[in-house]
Amino acid sequence: MKLPGTNNTTNIQSQRDGINDHETFLSRYHEYKDLIKDLVDKNKSKTFYKFSDGEYFWLCDRQVGSASAGRRDSNISDRDLTPFREGVVQNDYLMCQALNEHVYWFKNMFQIDPYYYVDYAYALCVNKWFTNTFNGKIGLIGAAPKMDLIKNLCKKQEYLDYLEFDGFTDYISMPQRYLCDNLEHGEQILADGLTESDCDIFLVGIGHAQQALLHRMKKYKNAVYIVVGSMIDAYAGVQDNTRPYCGDWMNFKLKEYDYSDIDIWKEKFLNLKEI
Repeated sequence: MKLPGTNNTTNIQSQRDGINDHETFLSRYHEYKDLIKDLVDKNKSKTFYKFSDGEYFWLCDRQVGSASAGRRDSNISDRDLTPFREGVVQNDYLMCQALNEHVYWFKNMFQIDPYYYVDYAYALCVNKWFTNTFNGKIGLIGAAPKMDLIKNLCKKQEYLDYLEFDGFTDYISMPQRYLCDNLEHGEQILADGLTESDCDIFLVGIGHAQQALLHRMKKYKNAVYIVVGSMIDAYAGVQDNTRPYCGDWMNFKLKEYDYSDIDIWKEKFLNLKEI
């Protein structure tokens, strides 16, 4: 499946086997864009949750991949999943990846169809619609080391020109590891940062903690909150180019920057430029 301004490197990413009708898929993409623009223009406070295999494994307590203890999100194997399971359904829009297996899991878990495909959010990062459209009022919520890296990238005009904007308006820096084990601390960081922010829209990438914390963000500031997951890595210049819609994404790398604290999921950088 093709979305404007994006490309895929593998057939499996292009096929997106959860989609039977490309025309409807594309029309819903434009509907999604219009919805977000309308919500931001009207200063509505809404959350867009992302569901894929990792979220499914987490909610089912299947400790594999990113849901494994000690991997990234949690260092605990005996988990209380109540705040995550109860938190997810308090979000306004539940998005799912456009893959048959993921859609099946989504419908089985929530007993509804996905509101929108998270593919749309991925594409709007890659084709720069988010940064171009909401220039001057868009912020990021993500891991502290990546927030610092993106701040430094935004000092480079070539990077700003690529993203077609003047830089992110605000950054809320969260713990990079084991945030799911410290939800209260995470919420306090959000409370402190959001109440002082001037942003109207935030792109969010905080791992599985989104499932407990995303809906709480609205308590502290009226804004649109969209989980974009690994697209935070794209802004940080450490995106796996084999991920959906990222085939042509340019990863910008800062010369003489210490990347040792950056949590990189996969180093499949097919497009890399030092600045």
